[in-house]
Amino acid sequence: MEDRSNEIISQYDLKVYRSYRARGGMVLETDQGLKFLGPCRASERRLEFEDALKGQVQEHGYLNIDKVMRNFEQKLASTNSIGERYCIRDWFRMEECSLRQEESVLLAARNLAQLHLAMSGIKLPEDSVSFVEEDLLCVLERRNRELKRVQGFLGKRKNKTTFEIRYLNCCGAFYEEALHAAEVLKGLGTEEWLKQGIACGHVLHGSYTYHNILMESLQARASLPPQDWVATVNFDKAAFGFQVCDLYQYLRKVMEKNGWQSPLGKKVLAAYEKVRALSGKERQLLSVLLSYPEKFWKVTNYYYNSRKSLIPQKNMEKLEMLLAQQTQKSEFLEQIISET
Repeated sequence: MEDRSNEIISQYDLKVYRSYRARGGMVLETDQGLKFLGPCRASERRLEFEDALKGQVQEHGYLNIDKVMRNFEQKLASTNSIGERYCIRDWFRMEECSLRQEESVLLAARNLAQLHLAMSGIKLPEDSVSFVEEDLLCVLERRNRELKRVQGFLGKRKNKTTFEIRYLNCCGAFYEEALHAAEVLKGLGTEEWLKQGIACGHVLHGSYTYHNILMESLQARASLPPQDWVATVNFDKAAFGFQVCDLYQYLRKVMEKNGWQSPLGKKVLAAYEKVRALSGKERQLLSVLLSYPEKFWKVTNYYYNSRKSLIPQKNMEKLEMLLAQQTQKSEFLEQIISET
């Protein structure tokens, strides 16, 4: 790895003082600050889109992102002698956000709102508009077909395992929830709404999870301005689309990790809206997405695409956990829906 790293680093106007492994790559301490060297799977076109996006996000006042450095040939990716592609990005001496610490959870919610403000009014070349979020209704309908297919498959299967019996006992209710969510989504007119969002230059991060939210420690924050407390990285799924989908993804993961505690969920929404208010339509879309049984679909998808004779115990544990959280989730959704 060290030889390959040196081969890549030699293609940059960069002096490295120290390097160490982290997150599937190498962190570099350089004469131009902290950098991260990691594998690059994105096309040149995708990298140029991200670079232009990040440039405008920084112009809009959000600075702490992993901008990719150009090499001597002014390319965003570099190739070694065996054809492997790598990028060097700006990096941060911070830790991943903890979803168990309320202060960090709320700070990440405020950070997302600030990021969304900076990712609005984005003006990129016409061909960049091809990077658009996948149609939400198509996504839900495709997942619903998979849920129905697995239910039919298990109904005919003989000698069912404990997991399969448990799954069949509860899948009907989850399937009805999934159908209802898709039906409500249909009525929101998302196709026209998406066109308006693209025209206004609204871009979403696409993967706003704790892995991609880096934070200074509580101790370090005391001596830093608030804008330097958080950094957001890995924009490889960024696209024009509904920014509220980022909030949905983040809020769902927070709630799953914390047993769908309604008070915490309301605090997350309040922290976000203190910076960027949600429109009535955004709240409707948020409630629809939250009502969709995504965790159940993920368990289903994992089961269907794995060896049926070797179902991990972890899959059963995930199923039992989401069943145990259904009451708390329903209570939270009722509160959210009542406020839309």
